[in-house]
Amino acid sequence: MNAIRTTLALAAAALLAGCKPAPADKAAPPTGKDAAHVETGKLLTELMAPSFKPEQQGRIINMSYYMAASALCPTLEVDSQKMGRAVQAVLDVDAAGATDAQKQHQHDALLMFLGMGSGAMIADHIDDKDQFCADATKLKAGAPDTHLFTTTTPSAPNTAPVPAAPAPAGAPKT
Repeated sequence: MNAIRTTLALAAAALLAGCKPAPADKAAPPTGKDAAHVETGKLLTELMAPSFKPEQQGRIINMSYYMAASALCPTLEVDSQKMGRAVQAVLDVDAAGATDAQKQHQHDALLMFLGMGSGAMIADHIDDKDQFCADATKLKAGAPDTHLFTTTTPSAPNTAPVPAAPAPAGAPKT
């Protein structure tokens, strides 16, 4: 019995030693809208590079995704407390030793890139909104600490009172 185990072990080791992984097939380059999405992402990260490290860039793009999803999908809403913690986490990377002016620059740049990123994602997914929202809804179904969505029913998008339409010129006042 030991001879069989030893033989099998040696045969397996010989197979593993002689096996080379097959060269990976290169994926075809993206085309059409997929290529445009890739180019948009490259441009955004290039623009962020002078102000943010790659880790921060990834977090900003991630937050932008959630903002875009909450704008396009009526059943999704960003949790302001989770978003605040995510923003602070980006700002805290290498914050030690930064001057007040540098911290203010990072804060302002972060807000600008969140707007740019979410706007780009909205534009990228406006035509496939149903699939985009379905994918985002799957993320919301995960553990609450793994996404930036609220776990309650979204509030009304705008609770500000709507002004009454002005009366036409010459109309009698009531």
